[in-house]
Amino acid sequence: MVTTMRRRQAIGSVESDEAVAGRFDVAPLKGPLRVREARQRLAALEQVIRDGEAEGTRLCESFGKQFPTAPAKIVRYNDRSLTFYRWRQSSARRWGNPSTTAISLTGQAGRALLARVPISARGHWLNYERRRIYLNMRLSTASYELYRLQDWLDGLDAIKAIERDGLSVDAPDNQNERG
Repeated sequence: MVTTMRRRQAIGSVESDEAVAGRFDVAPLKGPLRVREARQRLAALEQVIRDGEAEGTRLCESFGKQFPTAPAKIVRYNDRSLTFYRWRQSSARRWGNPSTTAISLTGQAGRALLARVPISARGHWLNYERRRIYLNMRLSTASYELYRLQDWLDGLDAIKAIERDGLSVDAPDNQNERG
């Protein structure tokens, strides 16, 4: 009986949604993360992402209004990478770009592009770049934390389902093998 209680205390039990203090605790969390706190954090992160997306839309529109015929523009990419807003070179003939290519203004292609922008506009472009990389950093860290918290909560839900319903080989496999 005492051994069973110790084991439940060490590994958690069906009755508990909370992480259990033990050898798998992560020091920066300052103790076990609680499910309720994780769900509250998810809601806060979703708001950060919504606010960031609105800011990104304003950033793209602002640049487009200020530089409507520029050789590049800031755009929102919809891929699953954590670099949401990027510069995309214009494919307009007057700029001599054969295709629309994503670039960074601080990289080699971006510096070459900036060299073609009038000196009076370069400071503005660099301010847009500063805002873009800050926005990407904010959105990517919030998104990554959201993904990891959601993955943790999904894992806990899967454990509870196994404990409640037992193992079923016919159950859908919605968890990948990342761990």
